[in-house]
This record gives sequence, structure tokens and C-alpha cells, in this order.
Amino acid sequence: MKKKFSYLKRTYPKSKFERECDGYKYIIENSTEEEREKWKLGKLRRIIKKGEKYLYQVGVDDDKFKTMSTSLENYEIIRKYFFGNKDQ
Repeated sequence: MKKKFSYLKRTYPKSKFERECDGYKYIIENSTEEEREKWKLGKLRRIIKKGEKYLYQVGVDDDKFKTMSTSLENYEIIRKYFFGNKDQ
């Protein structure tokens, strides 16, 4: 039986090196090109640059650690278009 996902921690560190943005992958895998054009997203952030603040999340899913590093720009897109949360 699969265990429920447990969210452990969220932080906003500055990147010490360039890294791929997991939010980019999430947006591409969970939306169509037509949806992205309709949302007028333009170019999505694929890389989090050295020295840039980003969102780092950790959780446990089926007894395995899962991490996600997301640029703040892509996180805003995910919140708005996938979860319906609008920032002020």
C-alpha cells in the first residue's frame, strides 16, 4: 500500500551554483503548448542561476525523499495557473 506524501520543509536559499529548475519540468509536463500560449508565459526559466534566490522543498513520498528546486518566476506561474492562487 502506498503511503501518503508528507511535506517536510520549504526554504528560500540563494543558489551556490547553476541548477535545473524543477518547476520548468512541472509546467512543461502538465500543460499543453496551447495553454502556455493562452497564458502568455513567454520564455520559461529552465535554469536557476548562481546567486539567485529560489524555492527549495523537501518531502517524503512512499518512504523516499523528494526534493524540488524552483525559480520564483516559475513558482508564481505554478501557483497562478495550476493551483488558482493569485498573488497581490
